[in-house]
Amino acid sequence: MRRRCLRSTAISVLALGVTLSVPLAGMASTSQRLIFDHASTSRKVVALTFDADMTPGMLSELKNKRVASWYNEKVIETLRQQQVPATLFLTGLWIEAYSAATRELSADPLFELGNHSYSHGAFHSPCYHLFPIRESNQAAEVQKTDDLLRKYATSYKKYFRFPGLCSDAESVKKVEDQGYTVVGGDVDGADAFVKNPRWIASDVVANVRPGSIVVLHMHGGPNAPGTAIALPDIIKKLRSQGYTFVKVSDLLELPPGEPVKAPAPPHQVMTSHPTVTPVRFPLLHFFRQ
Repeated sequence: MRRRCLRSTAISVLALGVTLSVPLAGMASTSQRLIFDHASTSRKVVALTFDADMTPGMLSELKNKRVASWYNEKVIETLRQQQVPATLFLTGLWIEAYSAATRELSADPLFELGNHSYSHGAFHSPCYHLFPIRESNQAAEVQKTDDLLRKYATSYKKYFRFPGLCSDAESVKKVEDQGYTVVGGDVDGADAFVKNPRWIASDVVANVRPGSIVVLHMHGGPNAPGTAIALPDIIKKLRSQGYTFVKVSDLLELPPGEPVKAPAPPHQVMTSHPTVTPVRFPLLHFFRQ
């Protein structure tokens, strides 16, 4: 069976209150069922997506005031100012912490909301040192967040993104059995790994192609501090290349592209942003064809 465990922008994981920056991980077995990574099209359309991660460790940081906020409102402000539609994948713990924001975002026609699990654990391990979710609890991880979306969102889409984009056939089936479409991505924003906003913007722009889904983050804080700074440059440069921004729902109306293939991860973890240009450091990115 082909193997799949793509890096969702090199996730920074909080476990027991300790931040672990884990950019690259082992591969997880893939599902032969459909995971929508990008659309097959010649039209210059691209979907920006933003994950709102929240682990129990991140929640503890918030409650103990070691982190001021896990909601990067400047990301949303920029999208609204630039009138850029986006798809937002929210964890259940994030929704509970920011229920009013969830309701507000869901009421804005510029955005659509999706499900990013309840506690941002791994549905297939190893996955960037994310804590594993037992198979018996995986369906509940999806359902609990679905219940929260029903409670707090005026509307939402039955789209699911796996934490770390790590999945296998069984976990995908559990999600699909609950009526969800699994959405991945083919452009890794690296905003939870590379802290240099100029590098993040350059890398995203360099790797977008017609029909791409870009994976970024909207929780900010120490885990993804550069997203809002990089975002205006991303928008400006892609528009200058003729790209139109759409939601994932728009791309799903098009034929799916070939699943993303991930190379083997390197042996070392890099702890600071690279000094080379994005195209000269390809192993940072699992989203390569």
